[in-house]
Amino acid sequence: MGENKIRDQIEKSIKKYEDRVNAINEIIWSNPELSGQETIAHNTICEFFETLGSDYKVQRKAWGIETSFMIEARRGVDNLASARIIVFNAEYDALPNMVPVENTSPVKFKAAHACGHNLIASAAIAAFIACWETLKSNNGTGIVRLLGTPAEERGGGKLQLLEKGAYKGVNACLMVHPGPMYSDESIAAVSVTRSLASQRLIVNFNGQASHAGIAPWLGKNALDALVTSYVSIAALRQQLEPSCRVSGIVVHGGKAPNIIPDHTQAEYSIRAASAPVLKDLEGRVINCFQSGAQGTGCEVKVNNTRKAYWDLHSNPELCARFTYHMKGFGVKIVNELPEITDNPGASTDQGNVSYACPAIQPAFAIQSNKAMNHTPGFADAAHTPDAFKRAMACGKGMAAVGYDVLTNDVIAEQVEATFNEGVNKKAADIARHYEVKPPTDEQINQLAAAATEEISIRREQALGTLMASDDYLDRFKEFL
Repeated sequence: MGENKIRDQIEKSIKKYEDRVNAINEIIWSNPELSGQETIAHNTICEFFETLGSDYKVQRKAWGIETSFMIEARRGVDNLASARIIVFNAEYDALPNMVPVENTSPVKFKAAHACGHNLIASAAIAAFIACWETLKSNNGTGIVRLLGTPAEERGGGKLQLLEKGAYKGVNACLMVHPGPMYSDESIAAVSVTRSLASQRLIVNFNGQASHAGIAPWLGKNALDALVTSYVSIAALRQQLEPSCRVSGIVVHGGKAPNIIPDHTQAEYSIRAASAPVLKDLEGRVINCFQSGAQGTGCEVKVNNTRKAYWDLHSNPELCARFTYHMKGFGVKIVNELPEITDNPGASTDQGNVSYACPAIQPAFAIQSNKAMNHTPGFADAAHTPDAFKRAMACGKGMAAVGYDVLTNDVIAEQVEATFNEGVNKKAADIARHYEVKPPTDEQINQLAAAATEEISIRREQALGTLMASDDYLDRFKEFL
């Protein structure tokens, strides 16, 4: 069947369910839930698909994660090892303390969808339904999944899903993300996006309390330790690469001004262009904490146990197909845009997914009156009818790309080939950074052999899945 016919089917499918998807969008936006607490979003989406009939197999609390879900439709699949699998990621967590609560004094703040995850979920739902209905109506074969990925903002839901095998054997993983309008406001979307690798550090300084007026010399000032570290990090920034980011806040600064603080806490986010550079940056920042503690006679403990978000590597072939189909749907899109593609600042756990399987996260613009993500103004922008319309347009593009990978052998092979090339390059880059040799085929085959028998993992997927975890860097020389 011709591509125009396929696009017509996708458009009709999304049009048929648009009002119901918009109702879900409204519920998610109106009930912002923090990472790991997204029960309303989880239940609303699952209940919707449970009304659509036996085509959709709904698994609540998927992969042992309380607010994750997996909804699957499949056709003509005898065994998972030979089936092509498409995954659409749905995010739905909100940001804390974003908008003021009315009539509160002192002013209190509440959560809001200031990163537009309601739109991400809506686009994924629409794409999933349209891809499946088009596959079914054309007697195609394969597996289509809608995966609920909670806790992107804080907690790394996709990292947990990766560890549990949710992306094992996946041929393409698709999602989109909203942002403010571009300098050329006629451009609606950008296919190729990148992100920074990131890590969160929780820092506790412990000193000795004392009366600040009577005997300050008996104290060990944990706030001084924190402030000295803060200033050291500020000085460090001028020697960092332009792509590196270090930002932090004081979580706890002491109990009272007349008591020498015996405990303080800071939280830092560090970002870098790649995983190895991030690890190096982490060491330099920790040195600042240690020097602040040593100079004030305090002790310091740094918690870096949250698994890192890796840099996003958009699959070139998937991006090219997304650009192609969005143009076919009448959307003005560019494959790359320097202000977006060349200057990443944000981080996402979709980056880790992009190491483990072919993945993309195109950006689409919404009218936000120049409000950036993670601001109250952007939360308002994510609730407009125009923003929802733009999300549905991206849903069409994703559905068409998913259909391509499921039904077109040439495209599926090109997607896998570009993924394999990217994984091997990343492995070589990491080895070069540490001045060691990349893992051998035998070592990678050992990892692949450890996979479940139900789904066989290709060599590069095995290597990529390993690189998607902190362990690849923490145990790099041991692994080799």
